[in-house]
Amino acid sequence: MFKNTKFYVAIALIAQSIASLVAFIILATKKKGISAAFLAISGVSGAAGAYLMCECYNEEKDFEEYCDGDCEACDECEDCEALEECEAEEEVEDFELEGEPFARAAEAKEHE
Repeated sequence: MFKNTKFYVAIALIAQSIASLVAFIILATKKKGISAAFLAISGVSGAAGAYLMCECYNEEKDFEEYCDGDCEACDECEDCEALEECEAEEEVEDFELEGEPFARAAEAKEHE
């Protein structure tokens, strides 16, 4: 569902880092005390964005090693059977409750 979310968040953090760095430069030239806060935000955002970007790169690299290239649509990763198998291994089973929902509440009303 959220395949590319990590990539988009990384891009947003890097953009925020650049904007904060520009704000730092502008405020530092005016000798405002708040400029250090923008420098700190820029550093943290840049580091987080770079980390997420590296994670995306490593996941793509791992997929390329996993994919054998035998499927017809290997150029389009969404239709690749190897990708579907990889995702099926990672899926978590849903927790299912047996019986009717709120059965205990109905039972409690009967005994009142």
